[in-house]
Amino acid sequence: MAENCDEKLTGQFVKMCGHRPKQGVAGKWYINHDDVDVEATQKSNRGTVVTTLVLKTGAKIYPAVGKKVSSIEHALAIKDFSNGYIHTDRFTITYKGPAERERVQELVDGARVVTLSKKVDTGISGELSYEIAGLESGMEITEDTFNSGADSGVTKIAVATKEGEEESTGIKLFKMVGGLDAIETWITTNEYVEPVIP
Repeated sequence: MAENCDEKLTGQFVKMCGHRPKQGVAGKWYINHDDVDVEATQKSNRGTVVTTLVLKTGAKIYPAVGKKVSSIEHALAIKDFSNGYIHTDRFTITYKGPAERERVQELVDGARVVTLSKKVDTGISGELSYEIAGLESGMEITEDTFNSGADSGVTKIAVATKEGEEESTGIKLFKMVGGLDAIETWITTNEYVEPVIP
C-alpha cells in the first residue's frame, strides 16, 4: 500500500514523502590560516557569520574531499566553558601532483588550517550552506594517514583547535551578498588548480 503523503500526523503537521535528513558534506576546501587577511575579512552576528572572506595576495584555497556524513564538529571547551569552542574536522587529500605533496608536508610540519565546507540537505528542499571552521586561531593536524595504494596516494587528515586557543564562537556560517552564486564564484576564483606539466 502506497504512503499517503497528505496524511496529517497531528494538528497541522503533514507527513512528507521522500524526505531525507541532512547528508553532510558535498565539498570541502582547506586554507592555510596564515593566508587569511584577518583585518580585511568581515563578520556579522557577533562573529558567527562571515560576510567577506579575504585571502592575502597570491593565496589560494585547496580542494579536499569531505566524508558523506559530516564529521566537522564544535564543542565548548571542557575545562572552562568561558574559554570558548573547540573545533574538529576530518578531510581527505588526494594526491594530484608534486605541489599537493608539499602542502600535505606543510600541514604535517605544523601549519594551521581553516576549513570551508559545503553542506547539503538532500531532503525535498535541497538546501545548501557553507561553514568555516578555525578562522580565528586555525586548527592543527592531530592525525594523518597516508595510503600510497589508494587513488595514487591519499592522505586522511584530522585537525583540531589547539588546547588553550579556543575560538570565541562555534563554526561560522559563510554568507555573502549575492547568496550561493556569489560564494560559488568566490570559490572558483580562489581555488588552486594543479598546473598541467607536459
